[in-house]
Parts: sequence; structure tokens; C-alpha cells
Amino acid sequence: MSYVPPHMRNSTSTTIDNNTISTSNSHSNNNNNSLFNPSRRTSAAPPPSRFLSAPDPLFPPWQPSQRVSRMNPHQIEEVRLRLNLDVTSDSPAAPTPIESFTDMCLDPSIMKDIAYHDYTRPTSIQAQAMPIALSGRDLLGCAETGSGKTAAFTIPMIQHCVAQTPIRRGDGPLALVLAPTRELAQQIEKEVKAFSRSIESLKTAIVVGGSNIEKQRSELKAGVEVVVATPGRFIDHLQQGNTSLSRVSFFVLDEADRMLDMGFEPQIREVMRSLPDKHQTLLFSATMPVEIEVLAKEYLSSPVHVKVGKVSSPTTNVLQNLVKVSENEKIDRLLDVLVEEASQAEKSGHPFPLTIVFVERKTRCDEVTEALIAQGLSAVSLHGGRSQGERESALHDFRSSSTNILVATDVASRGLDVTGVSHVINLDLPKTMEDYVHRIGRTGRAGSTGLSTSFYTDRDMFLVANIRKAIADAESGNTLSFATGKFARRKEKEAAAAQKEANIAVSKNMGIGAASVNIEDKYKFMMSASNNKGEGTADSAWDD
Repeated sequence: MSYVPPHMRNSTSTTIDNNTISTSNSHSNNNNNSLFNPSRRTSAAPPPSRFLSAPDPLFPPWQPSQRVSRMNPHQIEEVRLRLNLDVTSDSPAAPTPIESFTDMCLDPSIMKDIAYHDYTRPTSIQAQAMPIALSGRDLLGCAETGSGKTAAFTIPMIQHCVAQTPIRRGDGPLALVLAPTRELAQQIEKEVKAFSRSIESLKTAIVVGGSNIEKQRSELKAGVEVVVATPGRFIDHLQQGNTSLSRVSFFVLDEADRMLDMGFEPQIREVMRSLPDKHQTLLFSATMPVEIEVLAKEYLSSPVHVKVGKVSSPTTNVLQNLVKVSENEKIDRLLDVLVEEASQAEKSGHPFPLTIVFVERKTRCDEVTEALIAQGLSAVSLHGGRSQGERESALHDFRSSSTNILVATDVASRGLDVTGVSHVINLDLPKTMEDYVHRIGRTGRAGSTGLSTSFYTDRDMFLVANIRKAIADAESGNTLSFATGKFARRKEKEAAAAQKEANIAVSKNMGIGAASVNIEDKYKFMMSASNNKGEGTADSAWDD
């Protein structure tokens, strides 16, 4: 079903569309009226002809080089083993992974830009995902952070757009990329421009909150080939009739797990079910919770599943240090670590290593930044309470190394790609293993090594036990995945609460000399003599 703008819907068609949506998808919760409410339209309606007679999308046949085409199944499997790829697909079989950009037979302009940016060999996810996308197949891709996922979809997307009938003023985009945050959307648009610099006819628009909506409206109405957007702002433009989905034939969801976490599932579902019949969908995620698998099953057509390495596990490229401190000691210990690093950098004649400090709250973010600056350190803060201009300025200063320390909330934990981050410090540990993995994944990217330091208190013991187990598994060569998604995080928090109750029970019994308490086996490895504390210690920590 193609998307019908609000200003073109009459009462009859609206009722039919809503009933159809409600019947076909029980997960929509009948919120479609609120998502696309005509009463919210603020601009004049464009001519109806703009939305009619959209040219059919073109999916020209693609073939790799003859060298790749001649590979037999045994050779293909050898390549996948070498690249640590896990590929599953219904009939037909997944395309062959390609370890050379030249063998992908890309448009000459794209190859020119790949060479300009000194890209020599595809990463593992690129080697398999790009042939899948170039062949017109749907894709469910999952790889650890820093693996090159963005280029894996931007390059095939550009190739697809070049093959299409030119857009007209008033046409919607040919390709749509949805991302969870403004910062990630900006990174994606930057990558699209990097690989299309030689294609003057290809125009892009970034559609995110916190930026000038009038400028976005003007760009969309003029016509662009690629739109990179956050779901909320893109929905606003659809409601206002500034763009349409009628020509979208290449659709990408990046960091899809994060978008579901942020509550964008209704908007994502509305967009996906409103796309034209002929389209290709690529869904990328750093983790693979059950919610993502359900979404893919509903909206992707016979997708190829691609996983690189052990998905949802801590990267083995990062040396992880755990340091126990009291809550009051945290900032002093942080200053000790950073001042020592500054001293060592000065002695060796090297610049201060790029460092990200993660904290729990926006107010604490500013407090820590001020403390670092007071000690003569170069620091800047990044959190959701800052304006878009302030956030862009902070990221620019950090990327350019004019500021060496970025103090951030979890707004910087996913998708943020800054080259050369050497050290990630968790001043406040997150609540779940999934968020921990995303945080430390800001370093040790693309095959480099990194360092993480995490301060923890008694309230963090459940997560610390899981981190230690993950480190031990990695050191033994038995890296295991952990469960992700909303359901998994809820179970993890329930287990943490159960462990806290067990600790309290042990403390009570040790204090009055009563008989031992029966604790479930799966929690016993977390118990130690350090848990012998008075009742009520840090009891309210989980209620913050």
C-alpha cells in the first residue's frame, strides 16, 4: 500500500486505510490516526498530481566480476570462514562475499570516490552485505560497532539511485535512511556525500529535530534523491505534505535496536507498511533482540541474514579495567586517571589521547565537565539537554582533537563514530550489559585496540559479575553472546533485583547469626564477603 498524504485523504479512504492497518497488524495499537493526523498539517497542500504516476523503480540486474562468479561453494565457504561471517538465507542462495571493491563492478563515479577516500578492501560486513544489496535482496545485517556498517549500505544505495529515473520537483526521495539520533543521521549523510562527491546530480537532505524545519521543507519540495532522517521529524514532514514515500525504493533502518528502545516502533511500522510495493529494505543493528527479528519477519521479503563475529558480545579489542570506589570518590579518582594520562602524554611528547567519559545524568555531565576544566583539562559535554548547535560544536571540537575529553550521557553510546578514541571511562556504569557493550565500543574500532575503565560501587555488583564473566570467556576464546532488547533488559533487571534481595537476606542472617539462606545457584557466584554490610546500604540506588 502506498502512503497517502493526509491532505489527500477523504473521510471514506481514511476509514478504509485505518481499518486495513488495524486488521493487518495487531501491534499498531490503533495509533495511526495520531501519527498522521491531518489537523497537524501546517503548510499549504501541494498539487495532487505530484503524488500520482510515480515512475516504476528500476532494479537493473547486477553481476560481480567473472572471477567472483566462477567461485565454487567450497571457495565461498572458505571466504566466509576467513571473514568470520555467518550467513543464512532462504532460496535463492545469498550472493558470494566479495573481498575487492573492483570485483563489485560499481559505477565508475563511485569507484573514483572510494579510491579518493583510500578505501582499499571491504570490511567483513561490507564484503557480504554490499553484494546482497547490489543484487536487490532484502538484508538483516548485524555486526559489532565500528565494523563499517554505514558504508555497507550507503555505497549500494548510491548505485541504486544512479540507476533510477531522474526525480522531479515535488517528488519524494528515491532512498530513505532512518536513524535513532541526530548525531548518527549527520554521520550517515556525511558518508553518503563522501561516496557521491563525483555525482553532481545526487542530492541529499538531512531531516532531524533541532534544525531549521523551513530549510528542510524547501529542500524536500525541491526534490532530493536521498533523505537521512530521524523518525519523528520525518513523520512531521509527511504529515505536512512536504514529501512522500511514493518513489522510495531503497529503505534503510540503521541502529534499529536503538530506535525500538527509544519508542519509535509505531512510526517505523507506519512508514514500512506505507512504502510502495516495489522496494528493497536493509535493516542494520548492532544487536539482534527478539523485537528486531519480529520486525524483519513482518516487513522484509526473504531477507538474507548476515552476522559478523559474535553478535551482542563485548569487543575483544578493548582492554577492560574494573575499579571499585565509593560514590564520593568517583570524581577524584577520575581526575587522578586523567591527570596521570596528561602527564604521561606530555613527557612522551604525544597529544592527550581522545577520551570519552560516560555519566548517568545530564546535570552530572555538566558538573564533571566543569571539574575537569577546573583542573586544566580540555573537556566538553554532550547530552540531550544541549541545543543542536551546541551538540554539533562539541562533536566538532572532539573530532578535530581541539578538545580531548568528551563527557557524555548515553546519547553518545551508539552509532557515534569518532576516529582515534583511545579510552572510554564509565564514571557511572549503565544498568545493562547491552549498554555497557555499546559504550566501550566507542574505542577499539575497525580492528584497532582500546582501553576502558569502569568505576563501580556495591549497587553495580550484578552487572560487574556479568562483565567479569564476559572478560573471562573472551580470554578463554569462548566469547558468548548475551540477550538484548527490551524483554532481555527487563529480565536482567529482575535478576539484579533478585540478587539485591539475596544480598540483603544474607546480611540479615549474618548479622543475627541465623541459619544460612538458600540462594539460587545462578546467583551464588556473585556472593562474597564484601557483601557483609548493614541493611539498607545503597538500597535506593536502583530507584534513581
